[in-house]
Amino acid sequence: MKNIFLLFLLFPFCLNAQEITGRVTCNGDGLENVVVTDGIKCTITNKKGNYSLQTESRSTFVYLSTPSGYLAPRKNGNPIFYQRLNIAQQKEYNFVLSKNQKDDTKHLCMVHADPQLYAEKNLVPYNKILDDCIQSIQKNQDTDIIGIDCGDLVGDKPSLFEAYIQSTARLDIPFYKVIGNHDMTLNGRSHETSYAKFESLFGPAYYSFNRGKAHYIVLNDVFYLARQYFYMGYLEEKVLAWLEQDLSHVAKGSLVFVAMHIPSMLQEKQNNFQYTARDVASQLCNATFLHKMLAPYKAHILSGHMHYNKNVVHAPNLYEHITAAICGTWWQGKVCLDGTPQGYGVYEVDGDHLTWYFKSAGYPKEYQMRAYPVGSAKEYPKSVLVNVWNWDKAWKVELFENGEKTGDMQRVSTYDPAAEALCSDKEKLDFKWISASKNEHMFIATPQQANANLEVRVTDRFGETYQTTIK
Repeated sequence: MKNIFLLFLLFPFCLNAQEITGRVTCNGDGLENVVVTDGIKCTITNKKGNYSLQTESRSTFVYLSTPSGYLAPRKNGNPIFYQRLNIAQQKEYNFVLSKNQKDDTKHLCMVHADPQLYAEKNLVPYNKILDDCIQSIQKNQDTDIIGIDCGDLVGDKPSLFEAYIQSTARLDIPFYKVIGNHDMTLNGRSHETSYAKFESLFGPAYYSFNRGKAHYIVLNDVFYLARQYFYMGYLEEKVLAWLEQDLSHVAKGSLVFVAMHIPSMLQEKQNNFQYTARDVASQLCNATFLHKMLAPYKAHILSGHMHYNKNVVHAPNLYEHITAAICGTWWQGKVCLDGTPQGYGVYEVDGDHLTWYFKSAGYPKEYQMRAYPVGSAKEYPKSVLVNVWNWDKAWKVELFENGEKTGDMQRVSTYDPAAEALCSDKEKLDFKWISASKNEHMFIATPQQANANLEVRVTDRFGETYQTTIK
């Protein structure tokens, strides 16, 4: 009786499911073991590149997890790995890929977050930052390069999507997009209405692809609450169920990147849940379940949203990179709320080995900190102050006086003076509510000698050393 009842419940969905078929090829040859999905179910191609899939009426796209060594066609930099479903008129969906002429086992991923274009005037400074990206691409022209934007492409201005697309097309690389809370369509009656505009321009709001030995996943973790401009960080069950299927085709121990807009957690462990903006809208409500799914892999979460830079190690094999806003302080100044310069993350993948750094726009790679002389911080009037924006617990920060090390600098939670000065000058701000935020990548030390030549030396987790002097 129980089985009959379950069959009755499922019967309407069975009626809506229809079979679609197709083939994935390169130069006319079928590609085997390519994952094909409708965002609900996943299947793989056979030896001839053929697939079949029982898709449901609620599915919008059929799309690929583009395999390593191959490229999907691009339009204005956007990889076209998807087709919009129209089951009433079409049952067959074929995909043609091209062979990647570069060995993607070694590749570079540029990670942006929060361009948040809210006015046409923002395009001028934005394109200058993209010029910096183009210079980085040209310096690595023999390397396979991709890009990911972690969302808030525009600032509640759908009319600026086209300008964003034309600007980023200049990078001339496969550039994948994540939906952010400011990319949503507002005032709809449900969450499902919030990403329709985004999908019409960029394809599915969640998907995956492969590059070399790395597997990349893009998720929509912005859940619209259908009340003007309210949302929370939350992954729907259909997304989690799809992710389980997607990961089932990825070997345990593989390098996996998960790109989404809202961070999973702002700290190493999840605190007791509270109904506050910090807990609901600034991090993922059901993050522990995502982390559990990623546990078998060497996983790196790429997120944005916070307009500051922060690295969080949740577990030995689970690292989160909260990327500073490329718009800085909403295009009001060249630093973010924590003093991180406008810029982007660079992730260098060689097989299953990964290194990374933050590239400040307009500066060389070596620009990894900003130092302030004694008296710059009100809380620490006798100390020098240094902002090391891409710091994590494996870094070392040291002070040298007249060439001799006098000790490790002390990490403190305080404001960056440049960010504080910028955000305090309200007359120059378009948005008066902007204020600097304390951050945990500030360091202090009290010099032992008056008028000594001071040098700060930082060593990152990969053994790379950077230095700056303090006058």
